Amino acid sequence: MSQSVAVAIVALFVTSCLVRILPAFVSVRMGPNSRRYVERVLPAAVFINFAVYIAYSEAVREPLAASASLAVVAAIAFLNAFGLISTAAVGTALYFYLTV
Repeated sequence: MSQSVAVAIVALFVTSCLVRILPAFVSVRMGPNSRRYVERVLPAAVFINFAVYIAYSEAVREPLAASASLAVVAAIAFLNAFGLISTAAVGTALYFYLTV
């Protein structure tokens, strides 16, 4: 395993722990508006985290294609324009289009 892959795995693990495990042990009091906001933003943040992990491992080989596809995926997730599968398909298609 290369060093860049190990760093990506550690970054994904730490982020996943902060997003998924820590909230189970730390109680944060939020109002209804804040709670709705977090429930809306958190899934997109986790998906972007997953996309960054994938793009990071590919960025070593094709930095332009990986950066462009990650930016498109992040924008789509931020705008909440498509579903998870459609967003992943668009990012993947763009990556392969730019590498060919």
